[in-house]
Amino acid sequence: MDKLPADSLEAYDEKYAKGYGLQYPDGHVIRFYERVLKHELKLTKGKILDFGCGNGIHSKYFMDHGFECYGVDIIPEAICQGQKFMGEHAVLIEPNQSLKKFFHKDQFDIVFANQSLYYMNNSDLKKCVDELYEFAKPGGICFFTMMSRLNCYANLIEEEYDNGLSKVVLKNRLRETTYINFVSNPEELEQIFRPFETLHIGCYDLFSFLSSEDEDGCSHHYIYIGTKK
Repeated sequence: MDKLPADSLEAYDEKYAKGYGLQYPDGHVIRFYERVLKHELKLTKGKILDFGCGNGIHSKYFMDHGFECYGVDIIPEAICQGQKFMGEHAVLIEPNQSLKKFFHKDQFDIVFANQSLYYMNNSDLKKCVDELYEFAKPGGICFFTMMSRLNCYANLIEEEYDNGLSKVVLKNRLRETTYINFVSNPEELEQIFRPFETLHIGCYDLFSFLSSEDEDGCSHHYIYIGTKK
């Protein structure tokens, strides 16, 4: 359970080749830029590390708004697509690989991880957060999301492990097995993202039907925005 199974990597690679991934930036990411970066912090330029960048859509959004973006992902096809926007700044990595060979201390104004960190077990997640903290500049900002236990996926757990991951089996539209590190409450969220200092805690829930049996139902995620002092 320490790494994404090889067949899962191949499946995601195939899905990206068939058009998987965002075509437009998520609404909560746009709000993060407009409400927090631009309005509250007056931060409209700088370097961003996009951890789990996928096809690079969010990096492209930030680049279009004046930022220099660097992205990493474990899916080869995703990185190929991300390189269309970021060039050599989009890097393929191994699951749970240290990024210290690619980036250095105090390099980034923003460290950004949207819908990527909750695939890690507790130990790997802590190592990753510690590295992202190191890569952030003093006064730098982090933006992280975690899947909450309000999410409909929590109703589909078939097994829970001591390392923090839960086995979730999707049997309808997606027909796949995934492993999620769920967060129960904001207090747990803050604990996970120490040593960052909290600026804001929020959440989002995308379009859903009001049915507890709907695998595409409640998509509740927590949002953590913090700073490196």
